[in-house]
Amino acid sequence: MAVVTFLSAKGSPGVTTTALLAAALWPRPAVLVEADPAGGDLAARVPGPDGAPLDADRGLLPLLTTARRGLRAAQVLDQAQVVAGGSRVVVGVGGPEQSAAAGPVWSALGGALRELGQGPSHDSAGPFDVLVDAGRVGADPVHLDLLRASDVVVALVRSEVAAVLHARERLRVLGGALRRPDGSSPRTGVVVVGDLRRAARRADDCAGVLVGPAVEDLGRLPLDPAGAAVFAGAGTARPERTALVRAGRTVVATLAAAAEATATTAGRVPAGAGAA
Repeated sequence: MAVVTFLSAKGSPGVTTTALLAAALWPRPAVLVEADPAGGDLAARVPGPDGAPLDADRGLLPLLTTARRGLRAAQVLDQAQVVAGGSRVVVGVGGPEQSAAAGPVWSALGGALRELGQGPSHDSAGPFDVLVDAGRVGADPVHLDLLRASDVVVALVRSEVAAVLHARERLRVLGGALRRPDGSSPRTGVVVVGDLRRAARRADDCAGVLVGPAVEDLGRLPLDPAGAAVFAGAGTARPERTALVRAGRTVVATLAAAAEATATTAGRVPAGAGAA
């Protein structure tokens, strides 16, 4: 199975919302790991299945405190919690101070997530695809080793001139930084977020600026407050009818297919493993 990482280069284009959307719609068993070095907000955004808050003592922080002695996939899965809607999530650190203290632990986490994709031997559900919310990625990300461990890297970009130009430069630099010792790199693409009803052409133009030999066009998502509210703990009638979820089905299907194809090429999952 595969590791798919969501990130942004500038601003707040909805990385966490998109990661939650992907976890809810993913066609195979998946676990979402909140790995934003700036600090995560999943614990505050989404409740458990009974409406109660998530357990603040479970998540990435306990993993970071033990990872210096080695980190295994089973430990990651032990820190996962089920949220309303049925997705499994591992909530992130509280802020940049905890992240900085983690130091080299990010590379150990990357290895554990790759192992999780092989399937912990004790878990009858088999292997998981891993979805990573990596937050905003700057020039020298502390979790670069984690990003390199990804099979697919998805950059969320707002359909605004400044955001697109910034993302183009960041993707150019990041492309070199993501190269692994064996010369390979994660498959990389962009999802453009914007007003698709009034400015669909602008979203297409933005994607055209970003896409190139090393960057794929992975789809469009709308700016949809009602749909985003579903992934911020708010109740919304018929969430499957929101513009975000309807468009999200197409984008998530594209991402899942890309993840499976990449993992298959790498020899980690049989072809057709994700077929319904």
